Amino acid sequence: MKPRIHVIATLLLATTLGGCKKDAEFLNEVRKDGLTVDNALITKSQFDLALNACYRQLQYFYNSTDGWTDFWHLGVNFDVAATTTVYIADPNAPWVNYSKINSQDPQSAKWWNWNYAIVKYANTVIAGVDNPLATITPDEKNALLAEGRFLRAWAYRNLNIAFGGVPILKGPVVEPKVDFVRNTPAECYDFIRQDLEFARTNLPISTATPGKVVRAAADHLLAEILIILKDYDGAIAAATRVINGTDGAYNLMNTRFGARRTETMTTRGTPTDYYWDLHEINNTDYQMGNREAIWVAQFERNVPGGGIAYPTLGNWMVQGRAYWCRHWLFAKAGLNVAGASDSVGRGASFIRGTDYSNWTVWANSGITDIRNNETNIRRKFYFGTNIAAAGGQPAYAKGTLIPKSFLTAYEDTMWYIYPNWTKFGTDKHAGGDFIYGYTKDQYVMRLPETYLLRAEAYLAKGDKVSAAADVNVIRTRAQAPLATAAEMSLDYILDERVRELYGEEYRMLTLMRLGLVFDRVKKYGEVNQRASVQTFNNLLPIPQGEIDKNIGAKLAQNPGY
Repeated sequence: MKPRIHVIATLLLATTLGGCKKDAEFLNEVRKDGLTVDNALITKSQFDLALNACYRQLQYFYNSTDGWTDFWHLGVNFDVAATTTVYIADPNAPWVNYSKINSQDPQSAKWWNWNYAIVKYANTVIAGVDNPLATITPDEKNALLAEGRFLRAWAYRNLNIAFGGVPILKGPVVEPKVDFVRNTPAECYDFIRQDLEFARTNLPISTATPGKVVRAAADHLLAEILIILKDYDGAIAAATRVINGTDGAYNLMNTRFGARRTETMTTRGTPTDYYWDLHEINNTDYQMGNREAIWVAQFERNVPGGGIAYPTLGNWMVQGRAYWCRHWLFAKAGLNVAGASDSVGRGASFIRGTDYSNWTVWANSGITDIRNNETNIRRKFYFGTNIAAAGGQPAYAKGTLIPKSFLTAYEDTMWYIYPNWTKFGTDKHAGGDFIYGYTKDQYVMRLPETYLLRAEAYLAKGDKVSAAADVNVIRTRAQAPLATAAEMSLDYILDERVRELYGEEYRMLTLMRLGLVFDRVKKYGEVNQRASVQTFNNLLPIPQGEIDKNIGAKLAQNPGY
């Protein structure tokens, strides 16, 4: 309402002063810079700036609220992780208790709005390249179209999997419209497929600009969409173009690389390795020598445009702070705020891995899997002072390992002590800043997922041998025992996704596209979620605000909501 109040106040002031201009003349706004809708997108740099709005929107997928909801789509309150603080503060909050999810759910509305914002920005570019005033070359036009159509396809993939058929907007909405109707899921997937087919043939193979999409990203996403469409041969072909070098030089990193490659030990005394390198700051982009990085959201510290809430610090709620436990504040074990250090950071314990992701999923990985070693998942924490014997507990000396038997209260294992996946944080915070001294770029697509998508397509065709071969490329790099063809199942691939991609893949969408939200939450979710999840939770509710505004047609709600 503020703009309207401002206009009315201005008009009243003009009238009071005896203004003689007619309303129409007074309200006729003329831009002195000559910028209009018709000439706003003319040069290549202007189009690039318009596309930057899509990438800016992508940043909100990883940082928007300074809380667990920043990482919801990565699997929080599904099968792999849960928000811990809310369990005590509000055990009946939506997503802690699935029965409380309804059409007013802010998370669902956020997902709808974020992705349609990308559609809006992408459509502006897609339509703008045909402006006769544009000074772009034919090659630049195709490249801009490919980038815009990829970003639009990615947003519609996010929407269609989550909501199950949404309105398709093929171009900018330039006048008021209140009669949107939902397209069918099949229509949406076909629209996405067409965009990606164009993108994969017109996007560049490489780029000097970190974060910009390239051809491999289009084929990676196309493989997933073709699996949904049951075109398994097409999915295999798309994934293969990424894996075999057609779309660029990609490979799994299996030697030390990056900013800390010469360091043999972490600051807490555990051996470093190449999997650890994958998740260190300044190592996540392809341009940094990381040959398995396909698409990476940009969040570098002190880089213009790198942060959102606090640009000089990078993103506000870094994953390490959200996912790591508050070991440094475990007073019962003789620790307090003074105990925060580079080796533990200053975790907020907003999010805790479930027993499934922290323990169960590692049962078949043996003791050699480097993804589960003490360097990459910290499981050992130590007393901060001497603890006297009490309540049947023996005495403990400062610096000795905190045993499981000492963790007797709910808060002990839900807040203070639980496995910290070190991929989310660091042992060397910039400037000794344990809260914000670690901001790295976020993987959106990484090559191991391409292998797992192709394995999924092979499995759907009944070719378990080829599926196992793809899974074993990843397990070989991880030094894990190799899987057999007989072991291949969708559950095995989902487990391998956790071992390799926990906190990276959009786990929510993975489960939704497979129709497995109910099954997986029922089996692996936290107690409140297991008790409340329903089969219709495989789709999100259409936001009530969108239904209410759409007065010219019925925007149908999903069943159950």
